[in-house]
Amino acid sequence: MNYITQGGFIMYLLVLISIIAIALIINRLRFYHRIKINSEALLQKIIEYLKAGSPESAITLCEEHDTPFTSVLKKGLLHYKEGPSAIEEAFQSQELREIPNLEKHLSILSTIASVSTLLGFTGTVTGMIKAFHNIAQEGASSPSIVASGISQALLTTAAGLLIAIPTVIFVRYFEAIVDKFINEIDIATHEIIRITKGEEK
Repeated sequence: MNYITQGGFIMYLLVLISIIAIALIINRLRFYHRIKINSEALLQKIIEYLKAGSPESAITLCEEHDTPFTSVLKKGLLHYKEGPSAIEEAFQSQELREIPNLEKHLSILSTIASVSTLLGFTGTVTGMIKAFHNIAQEGASSPSIVASGISQALLTTAAGLLIAIPTVIFVRYFEAIVDKFINEIDIATHEIIRITKGEEK
């Protein structure tokens, strides 16, 4: 609390956005953990059902898992009897709906990383202004005259960087997870469409 008080108004803003960042990071960690699934094993079971002529069983299997991966596959499988074109269109339509859920809050976290750095530098500027103002008012006869301003400058800069660095790391980590999910969905949908076209032949 002493550091926060020394940092002034800028430090209070940094504390606020750090709390928001932590909440969003926890939210995303829980979400990605919940939707984690063995996509390869699930896809193999779906393919087995399709080759056995039982798309209904494949749909039932998808319904047992509440994830973007199974949601996309289920949407396409519901149009299985309409042919590859209808399946592909359904896959693409549902994937476009799921991607925003996968990327949710990532833009906010990116903004927080940028803003926290800028706020830290703003605190540096205001702290130095305060220090030079004290010098102008009182002279430089004692280090304590400028200590509070310099302290504010250093504290806000450090706080801004301490917020920005881990936030950027988590954003990049989450983006990699999203790319992995999308890649798994694309592979599965292409494989199902390929099998459907093969069966039609």
